[in-house]
Amino acid sequence: MDPKGDIFYIGQVLEGKINAFSYLVDKHKDKAYNLAFRICGNREEAEEIAQDAFLKAYRSLKDFKRKSSFATWLYRIVYNTAISLVRTRKNRVLSVEEFPVDAVDFLSFSSSEEEAVDDYRNSLISFALQKISEEERGLITLYYYNELDTEEIKKITGISRSNIKVRLFRARQKMAEVIRKVEMK
Repeated sequence: MDPKGDIFYIGQVLEGKINAFSYLVDKHKDKAYNLAFRICGNREEAEEIAQDAFLKAYRSLKDFKRKSSFATWLYRIVYNTAISLVRTRKNRVLSVEEFPVDAVDFLSFSSSEEEAVDDYRNSLISFALQKISEEERGLITLYYYNELDTEEIKKITGISRSNIKVRLFRARQKMAEVIRKVEMK
């Protein structure tokens, strides 16, 4: 852990030491990519979104007001960039029939039955995530994968804390319904 933190490196970049921005990229790239991937569902697009978000953050660094953490500010850029991309593309809807029948299908790729079951569950959750809206995917990702509280999510999305809780509840219900349908087929 670098004791200097994000604010130090932001100051360095603003003083003209542009190489200091690489510290910020290295520190936040995985979570930025994961958020983008969970929203768009495509690895190449997620990489592009994350890169675009870092470029936007770099260009707008002088406008960073420090009302929230750099991570929160960056995630807002990633979130908005990913949502915009998903809304503009023609999104193919996956049908329940496209999901593998059960964990047995994962045995050939896994070293144990336990690993196959875990892979199956993870794939099922990823599949269910793709069946809900991009906003819901973003909220699920921020709350469960990035482990942010509702106050941080509010800063990122602009959605009220009470509405975040309602939307998370509804998203979980939708995902559970998708999972039930897959398991019943």
